[in-house]
Amino acid sequence: MLDCSDLSRDSAKACETGSEDHWHRQLLELLADTASELLQAEDLAPALDRIFAQIRNALQLDVFFHYAFDEAAEMLDLVAWGGVDEAKMADWRRIGIGHSVCSVLAQERRVSIGENIQRSDDPRHAVAKGMGIDAFYGTPLLHKDRLLGTLAFGRRCRPRFSDAEIRFLQTLSSYVTLADHRIGVDRELRARLQERDRMLAERSAIERQMLELTRASALGSIAATVAHELNQPLAAAANYLAALRLSPNSAESTRALAVSAEQQMHRAGEIIRRIRRMVRHNDLMLEDRALAPVIEDAVLLVRAAAPQLLSRVHLDLGDDARHARFDNVQIAQVLANLLRNAGEACIGRTDAAVTVATRAHGPGAVVVRVIDNGCGVSPEVQPSLFQPGLGKGDKPGGMGLGLAISHHLIEGHGGRIWVEDTPGGGATFAFTLPAILEPAEVAL
Repeated sequence: MLDCSDLSRDSAKACETGSEDHWHRQLLELLADTASELLQAEDLAPALDRIFAQIRNALQLDVFFHYAFDEAAEMLDLVAWGGVDEAKMADWRRIGIGHSVCSVLAQERRVSIGENIQRSDDPRHAVAKGMGIDAFYGTPLLHKDRLLGTLAFGRRCRPRFSDAEIRFLQTLSSYVTLADHRIGVDRELRARLQERDRMLAERSAIERQMLELTRASALGSIAATVAHELNQPLAAAANYLAALRLSPNSAESTRALAVSAEQQMHRAGEIIRRIRRMVRHNDLMLEDRALAPVIEDAVLLVRAAAPQLLSRVHLDLGDDARHARFDNVQIAQVLANLLRNAGEACIGRTDAAVTVATRAHGPGAVVVRVIDNGCGVSPEVQPSLFQPGLGKGDKPGGMGLGLAISHHLIEGHGGRIWVEDTPGGGATFAFTLPAILEPAEVAL
């Protein structure tokens, strides 16, 4: 690192001896040091403080001021300064355009060099004159015609800057401009990356929540189906045991065993009824919501998992069916299941199209339809579409739970879900949701 005190002494000596080449070489060394400082800087203010400490003795500088331009307010904000007590800068931390040397730089957007300031009658030099400054060099910091701020240097000991000093300060100001722009771009990039990370984390949380809901709903649907299927044979078995118990041909020991077996059958039936009551219970968060955002969320979920699906989705929202009362997470899952099925049904079609339409459905409901022009659903498969493990039709892989889960969730909303034929080919899956009642329609 170049010693500035040595540079100052060498400068004086160079002037005395006329060896300006030596002086110019040392200015270049000093510029190299400041360029390295600015290249590594993550914050401009402390970097300028260090640079001013490096160059002030060499160039006989006493003060410097760096202002950042607030484009929205058309004001200048003091970012860094040196050579003036902090208390004296209280009135100059935020200034308007055209009131002082630094603000004139922002107004005129050109370099300004002042000489013999103490003899100047220019009102724009009043502040500099009050600080005892004899000469100043000031420049706007412009990057592609965009004003970033201003930078000014002043001295009290000499009335002017030499040509070599002016060239040095011009080059230094160019370095500062580039560093200011780079630091601003870096900060904006970091902010955008943080926002991206936040959105990705939020999306991951939603996907985990939907996965947990899918698992819970799948278990609930399977449990409900098992309970439904087992309840009938258990009831039949209990009836047979009752007949055996009541038969006059049964021995006493047989009647006793039948009573015990019948009690166990009833106990099993009660356990099944409890399971059915349990799986019908949902922690719903029913809220009055717009339908368009939840449809868009579902489309994004499907595209994130399978980008080749749903290249074109059309929304057809009825004027009286743009809102409903529903749990946002659960209905997003229902729509994602139906949209994924619609997209898979259209694979291979060049004219693949999926439409989500909403219409009023009676006085208290809204019907949502997911319509595709794909391969359709065969009539023999339709009756078992919404049963766990049975609703996968001809689709390879999977457990056939998507439609069963959707059926379970829609029932939890007090609605129903069904499949319709689509005119011209394809399939339409429809489900109902509670409508939002106007205040005048609410029963008192």
